[in-house]
Amino acid sequence: MVAPGPPSRQETLKQPAKQVQGIMGSSLCHLILDVRDLSRSLGFYHGVLGLAIDREEDFDGHRLAYLATGPCQVLLVQQPSEDQNPLLERRGGLVINFRVENLPSVAERVRSSGVTVLRQLEMALWGERTLLVADPDGYAVLLSEPVGAARQG
Repeated sequence: MVAPGPPSRQETLKQPAKQVQGIMGSSLCHLILDVRDLSRSLGFYHGVLGLAIDREEDFDGHRLAYLATGPCQVLLVQQPSEDQNPLLERRGGLVINFRVENLPSVAERVRSSGVTVLRQLEMALWGERTLLVADPDGYAVLLSEPVGAARQG
């Protein structure tokens, strides 16, 4: 008898989200992005992608914006220049994936906003339509929309 393998990406996408408790009994609550210019980043995440701003704060020279994305928030943090780490490589392999509806329409809005497109709108093998763009700080942002069964490679 062969043991079942892990679920495919398509099977995983069809499953409802569940809260997974780790060793510490924790769950992801914020994705924190260190940004150079909060206003410019809000122009992308709020203005272009349409994420709602839950709140903005400013204390001791630090500017923060909390953006709604469901159960997890994106926290944008602009530090004072003297607190910024010059060794921080913002791109560093991180890809932020947002599930969207009507990706072709979102893609048109993104393109017309002058956002850098890293990979054009395409149909991925696992049954998602995707578009990969860069935010103002160079973070890779994958916009995806499930559209059907996975294609056979």
